Amino acid sequence: MLRAPALALGLLSLSAVAWGCTRAPKPAAAAAAPSNVIVILVDTLRADKMGTYGYQKRPTTPNFDRFAKGGVVWENTISQNAWTVPSVASLFTGVDPQAHRALNFKQGEKLATDTISDAHDTLAESFKGRGYSTLAWIKSTVISTSHGYSQGFDKFEIVGGKDQAWGHSARDLNDAAIPGIKAAHTAGKPFYAYLHYMDPHSPYKAPEPWYSKYKGSYTGSMDGAHVQLEAAFKAGTVTAADWEHELALYDAEVEYWDTQFGRLWGELEAAGVTKNTLVLVTADHGEAFGEHQNVFHGHLYQENIRIPMVMRGPGVKPGRMAADAQSIDIPPTLAELFKLPKGRVWQGKSMVGAMGGGAGHTDVLYSEYAGHRAAIEPSTRLKLILGDGPCKLFDLKADPLERTNLCASRPADMARIKAGMDQRFAAAQAIGKTYGQGKADAVSPEQCEMLKALGYLDADEPCEAIKNDDDGHGK
Repeated sequence: MLRAPALALGLLSLSAVAWGCTRAPKPAAAAAAPSNVIVILVDTLRADKMGTYGYQKRPTTPNFDRFAKGGVVWENTISQNAWTVPSVASLFTGVDPQAHRALNFKQGEKLATDTISDAHDTLAESFKGRGYSTLAWIKSTVISTSHGYSQGFDKFEIVGGKDQAWGHSARDLNDAAIPGIKAAHTAGKPFYAYLHYMDPHSPYKAPEPWYSKYKGSYTGSMDGAHVQLEAAFKAGTVTAADWEHELALYDAEVEYWDTQFGRLWGELEAAGVTKNTLVLVTADHGEAFGEHQNVFHGHLYQENIRIPMVMRGPGVKPGRMAADAQSIDIPPTLAELFKLPKGRVWQGKSMVGAMGGGAGHTDVLYSEYAGHRAAIEPSTRLKLILGDGPCKLFDLKADPLERTNLCASRPADMARIKAGMDQRFAAAQAIGKTYGQGKADAVSPEQCEMLKALGYLDADEPCEAIKNDDDGHGK
């Protein structure tokens, strides 16, 4: 945990930020540097279901697309895990899942939550160490104070309301966060805020009129419920019409979130907050609808680990960043932009130079889930997946949908990428052994009900806590 003393803040000098220019900006430009930061995470949001990333079937994200045109669009960003708890832990700590070890919520037939060790240096602690107010509004009860996620936050609110991950979930979050952000802005102290939306996570039941708008003429039995789709998928009875309907209901959730994002941006803009605030929008993972014989999340194909990432604010030159990036790059990127103390073992790389057209990663990009591991080699765009059945190797340039397995025909490529994967895995495990793991906590009744509603647990699953003997697989 960072314990740097609070320091007096001045406006950031943009001369420290390389936007591909040959000369430093004029001194007057420094006045436009951002004072505040808002990081927005949209749970289960696929990049390829947004207009900014080329989606044309339905106009799901008009507000976000307008926002993105004024910022830097990170075109190829990978999440470090295929479900929320470890993915968000990596975003907060800047390290891979094996390093922070917040992997499991279930062991056998009982429940116990892995936690982030207090020894880790979180992004919130970095901002707090520089005198920022640190605030969080979260709709997911699986991200809570009992998991160690609140390290460094002055305010950490799990937003209630009738709907947690469906209905007017995003509206409820905005109702809490917008007044809080405005108050922080008028207080005059710089702030770092984290907002965690649950749309478009299953069940895919957007409020009206979005649900009916996308239901269309479908006459089948699927209504967006998680347990219903999961049971039909396991039974092999999901039809092509069912898949199309579920995708439409997912898009309805995305569009509903987009309207609330438009509300958030509009109200903050009207209040003057956006004039000196950097806003970063991303996701924790994506979602599958039958691709690669999968449904929901919990695998390592691109539909699940490729996530959106857009950064907009004063001093940020609009454009598209082609360099590959990862979720764990967010902490070092913001640390460079805001001159924050870096975490002692952050594994991410600052993308400030890459946003200006410079080089990104040369080492492999990495993701994992439940003993499965994936690595992407930036120079070749080759992707290796191990642990999920036979070895899989894909050429993402020629085969972005990952349909042709090259593992048997290109053993040298497989071996080279595996070596990078193994090195990354070993480095994270070494950090994990050194920094340890937070004490396991019982799952609260609210968290248990949320896990059931989201489809992670069966309806009759017992909500009991046991001693944490993490096997490192993150199941």
